[in-house]
Amino acid sequence: MALDEFALLSVPCTGYAWAPKHTAPKVQSDERRRQRLNGFLSVDLGSGTTHADFRTESKTDDVVFVVVLTLLRYIQAGFRSITLLLDNARTHRQEMKTAVLALLAEIATLSGWTAVQRTTVEFLHTPPCSPAFNPAEYLIHGVRQEALYHLPCTFTLEDKADRVRQHLAQGPPLTPAKMDKLMHHIYRLPHHRSSQKRPQLE
Repeated sequence: MALDEFALLSVPCTGYAWAPKHTAPKVQSDERRRQRLNGFLSVDLGSGTTHADFRTESKTDDVVFVVVLTLLRYIQAGFRSITLLLDNARTHRQEMKTAVLALLAEIATLSGWTAVQRTTVEFLHTPPCSPAFNPAEYLIHGVRQEALYHLPCTFTLEDKADRVRQHLAQGPPLTPAKMDKLMHHIYRLPHHRSSQKRPQLE
């Protein structure tokens, strides 16, 4: 399973502005006035099943909440060995992983849900600055195209989040055959210079 983050913004981003050399653009940035909703997209690398969860923040505690929620979905479905592929964002490091395992252990103790205790969770990371190695990146791009392009300016952040949920509720964006094709594409990508070996995505 792979997981990555994306953002919904209240107004579109403007990436570039023109101005004479050595001068600043006269158009003031509205970045501080933008509202933001953080999305977390997880995808099953076998079936292509995709989920999106949303949080107002994207700090380590928020990542822990989403990762645990995602893992519990798979544990409830009967999985007893789960590998989660993440990038190298600061919020995905050891503090997050330790907190996830601790929260799962607490849930197992308080609920008596033995399936949680019997589940093995492993974390893998793509090489730094290598979004092309994370299958969730491709799904996020597709979901944006299908659910978020050309929306009316009256749409709120929650309206946009609902559009993503409704789009995913129709079924996995990629069939198992297309997911298999994507995985083969990723596996054939050149080795990253900062990584001694290709990430294990199976």
